[in-house]
Amino acid sequence: MSGAARDAAEDLVDLVSAQIRLARLEVSADLRQGLMSFGRIALFLPPLVVGYAFAMAALAALLGAYLPRAVALAALAALQLLVAGLGISWALAALRRVRGLTRAADEIADGAQRTVAMVRAGSRPSDV
Repeated sequence: MSGAARDAAEDLVDLVSAQIRLARLEVSADLRQGLMSFGRIALFLPPLVVGYAFAMAALAALLGAYLPRAVALAALAALQLLVAGLGISWALAALRRVRGLTRAADEIADGAQRTVAMVRAGSRPSDV
């Protein structure tokens, strides 16, 4: 029985180390993809900001024809703050849902539980 327990423990260590290596690869691939996406966004951000500034200036000029200039600018500022606040709260909520390492830890724990269950049942991982 001691030999079977030792073999099971070695198999469990092998399983956990393989799952850790897999988790590292998954995190690395996710990080690489995220950085590439961020780079694309950064590439097109300057033209977006310039175009947005011109659009807001045109809208302020249009509103200035109907409202005093200070009121038109204050209305645009309030609109921008509202949209920015909603956007930031949406982005933070999405960030909280990112699983990343939690997924890898769950997979490692699941694999370890299955191995322990096989040891208790008296079978070896190679028998499954």
